[in-house]
Amino acid sequence: MGGFYHATIHTALGYMRAVSDGNMMVRLDWDQIPPDDADRPDDVSRETIRQLEAYLAGEWMLFDLPLRAEGTSRTGQNWLDTMALIPYGRTVNYGEFAAMAGKPQAPRAAGSACARNPIPIIYPCHRVVRSGGALGNYGGGSDHHPSSAANLDRKRYLIELEQRFAQTRSAGRASCDEMGD
Repeated sequence: MGGFYHATIHTALGYMRAVSDGNMMVRLDWDQIPPDDADRPDDVSRETIRQLEAYLAGEWMLFDLPLRAEGTSRTGQNWLDTMALIPYGRTVNYGEFAAMAGKPQAPRAAGSACARNPIPIIYPCHRVVRSGGALGNYGGGSDHHPSSAANLDRKRYLIELEQRFAQTRSAGRASCDEMGD
Protein backbone atom coordinates (compact mmCIF):
# COMPACT_ATOMS: atom_id res chain seq x y z
CA MET A 1 0.00 0.00 0.00
CA GLY A 2 1.69 3.21 -1.17
CA GLY A 3 1.07 6.84 -0.36
CA PHE A 4 1.66 8.91 2.69
CA TYR A 5 1.54 8.04 6.36
CA HIS A 6 0.63 10.46 9.11
CA ALA A 7 0.24 10.81 12.85
CA THR A 8 -1.37 13.78 14.59
CA ILE A 9 -1.12 15.43 18.00
CA HIS A 10 -3.11 18.23 19.53
CA THR A 11 -0.87 20.75 21.28
CA ALA A 12 -1.23 24.18 22.83
CA LEU A 13 -0.24 25.49 19.39
CA GLY A 14 -2.83 23.53 17.41
CA TYR A 15 -2.99 20.23 15.59
CA MET A 16 0.31 19.00 14.19
CA ARG A 17 0.39 16.19 11.69
CA ALA A 18 3.69 14.54 10.81
CA VAL A 19 3.55 13.29 7.22
CA SER A 20 5.92 10.59 6.00
CA ASP A 21 6.46 8.85 2.68
CA GLY A 22 7.23 5.65 4.58
CA ASN A 23 10.95 6.37 4.81
CA MET A 24 11.34 10.11 5.34
CA MET A 25 9.46 12.94 7.01
CA VAL A 26 8.19 15.09 4.11
CA ARG A 27 6.07 17.77 5.78
CA LEU A 28 4.50 18.94 9.00
CA ASP A 29 0.88 20.00 8.54
CA TRP A 30 -0.18 22.38 11.28
CA ASP A 31 -3.57 23.95 11.78
CA GLN A 32 -6.03 25.04 14.45
CA ILE A 33 -8.67 22.53 13.40
CA PRO A 34 -8.25 18.75 13.43
CA PRO A 35 -7.67 16.91 10.17
CA ASP A 36 -10.74 15.34 8.54
CA ASP A 37 -9.28 11.88 8.11
CA ALA A 38 -7.96 9.31 10.58
CA ASP A 39 -4.27 8.89 11.25
CA ARG A 40 -2.34 6.33 9.24
CA PRO A 41 0.94 6.17 11.19
CA ASP A 42 4.23 4.56 10.34
CA ASP A 43 7.50 4.46 12.27
CA VAL A 44 8.69 7.82 10.89
CA SER A 45 5.48 9.73 11.67
CA ARG A 46 5.24 8.16 15.15
CA GLU A 47 8.86 9.05 15.94
CA THR A 48 8.32 12.59 14.66
CA ILE A 49 5.34 12.99 17.00
CA ARG A 50 7.36 11.57 19.90
CA GLN A 51 10.16 14.08 19.28
CA LEU A 52 7.70 16.99 18.83
CA GLU A 53 6.02 16.16 22.14
CA ALA A 54 9.40 16.04 23.88
CA TYR A 55 10.43 19.32 22.20
CA LEU A 56 7.26 21.09 23.34
CA ALA A 57 7.86 19.78 26.88
CA GLY A 58 11.38 21.27 26.83
CA GLU A 59 13.00 17.82 26.86
CA TRP A 60 14.26 17.72 23.25
CA MET A 61 16.54 20.27 21.62
CA LEU A 62 17.75 18.65 18.40
CA PHE A 63 15.50 16.67 16.08
CA ASP A 64 16.94 13.44 14.75
CA LEU A 65 14.70 12.39 11.87
CA PRO A 66 15.10 11.34 8.26
CA LEU A 67 13.96 14.40 6.30
CA ARG A 68 13.06 15.05 2.67
CA ALA A 69 11.24 18.38 2.45
CA GLU A 70 8.38 17.87 -0.01
CA GLY A 71 8.47 20.06 -3.12
CA THR A 72 11.81 21.64 -2.25
CA SER A 73 14.42 22.46 -4.90
CA ARG A 74 18.13 21.98 -4.32
CA THR A 75 18.45 25.69 -3.51
CA GLY A 76 15.48 25.45 -1.14
CA GLN A 77 17.08 22.47 0.57
CA ASN A 78 20.30 24.45 1.02
CA TRP A 79 18.31 27.14 2.83
CA LEU A 80 16.66 24.49 5.03
CA ASP A 81 20.01 22.86 5.82
CA THR A 82 21.36 26.27 6.85
CA MET A 83 18.23 26.94 8.91
CA ALA A 84 18.85 23.71 10.81
CA LEU A 85 22.20 25.15 11.98
CA ILE A 86 20.58 28.00 13.93
CA PRO A 87 21.15 27.02 17.56
CA TYR A 88 18.27 26.08 19.83
CA GLY A 89 17.20 29.04 21.97
CA ARG A 90 18.74 31.65 19.65
CA THR A 91 17.42 33.83 16.89
CA VAL A 92 19.10 35.36 13.86
CA ASN A 93 17.78 38.08 11.61
CA TYR A 94 17.05 37.56 7.91
CA GLY A 95 20.35 39.19 6.91
CA GLU A 96 22.34 36.97 9.27
CA PHE A 97 20.49 33.91 7.99
CA ALA A 98 21.27 34.93 4.41
CA ALA A 99 24.96 35.38 5.32
CA MET A 100 24.99 31.95 7.00
CA ALA A 101 23.72 30.51 3.69
CA GLY A 102 26.52 32.26 1.77
CA LYS A 103 24.13 34.82 0.28
CA PRO A 104 24.69 37.99 2.36
CA GLN A 105 22.90 40.21 -0.17
CA ALA A 106 19.74 38.06 -0.14
CA PRO A 107 17.74 38.67 3.05
CA ARG A 108 14.49 38.64 1.05
CA ALA A 109 15.37 35.22 -0.35
CA ALA A 110 16.04 34.12 3.23
CA GLY A 111 12.55 35.26 4.17
CA SER A 112 11.07 33.43 1.20
CA ALA A 113 12.89 30.25 2.23
CA CYS A 114 11.29 30.53 5.67
CA ALA A 115 7.85 31.08 4.13
CA ARG A 116 8.18 27.97 1.93
CA ASN A 117 9.40 25.67 4.72
CA PRO A 118 7.25 22.49 4.57
CA ILE A 119 8.57 21.16 7.90
CA PRO A 120 8.28 24.02 10.43
CA ILE A 121 9.72 23.66 13.94
CA ILE A 122 11.96 20.79 12.81
CA TYR A 123 13.50 23.17 10.27
CA PRO A 124 13.36 26.10 12.72
CA CYS A 125 12.13 29.02 10.62
CA HIS A 126 10.69 30.50 13.84
CA ARG A 127 14.28 31.33 14.86
CA VAL A 128 14.58 33.85 12.01
CA VAL A 129 13.40 37.36 12.92
CA ARG A 130 13.72 40.90 11.60
CA SER A 131 16.76 43.00 12.40
CA GLY A 132 16.17 44.71 15.72
CA GLY A 133 14.39 41.62 17.05
CA ALA A 134 10.88 42.19 15.67
CA LEU A 135 9.23 38.88 14.87
CA GLY A 136 8.65 39.48 11.17
CA ASN A 137 6.14 37.02 9.72
CA TYR A 138 5.20 33.41 10.48
CA GLY A 139 2.95 30.99 8.65
CA GLY A 140 3.04 28.17 11.18
CA GLY A 141 -0.22 26.97 12.58
CA SER A 142 -2.85 28.33 10.23
CA ASP A 143 -3.66 29.43 6.73
CA HIS A 144 -4.05 33.04 7.91
CA HIS A 145 -1.70 35.67 6.53
CA PRO A 146 1.83 35.28 7.95
CA SER A 147 1.50 38.68 9.63
CA SER A 148 -1.63 37.65 11.58
CA ALA A 149 -1.42 38.15 15.33
CA ALA A 150 -2.26 34.50 16.04
CA ASN A 151 0.56 33.23 13.81
CA LEU A 152 3.01 35.68 15.38
CA ASP A 153 1.89 34.54 18.84
CA ARG A 154 2.85 30.97 17.88
CA LYS A 155 6.27 32.15 16.67
CA ARG A 156 6.78 34.07 19.91
CA TYR A 157 5.69 31.01 21.93
CA LEU A 158 8.29 28.79 20.21
CA ILE A 159 11.09 31.35 20.64
CA GLU A 160 10.25 31.87 24.32
CA LEU A 161 9.90 28.12 24.93
CA GLU A 162 13.38 27.51 23.54
CA GLN A 163 14.93 30.45 25.37
CA ARG A 164 13.40 29.32 28.67
CA PHE A 165 14.62 25.74 28.35
CA ALA A 166 18.01 26.74 26.93
CA GLN A 167 18.56 28.95 30.00
CA THR A 168 17.43 26.15 32.33
CA ARG A 169 19.88 23.75 30.72
CA SER A 170 22.69 26.32 30.88
CA ALA A 171 21.97 26.98 34.56
CA GLY A 172 21.98 23.23 35.23
CA ARG A 173 25.33 22.81 33.50
CA ALA A 174 26.79 25.75 35.46
CA SER A 175 25.64 24.17 38.74
CA CYS A 176 27.30 20.87 37.81
CA ASP A 177 30.47 22.68 36.74
CA GLU A 178 30.60 24.54 40.04
CA MET A 179 30.31 21.24 41.88
CA GLY A 180 33.22 19.79 39.92
CA ASP A 181 31.12 17.29 37.94
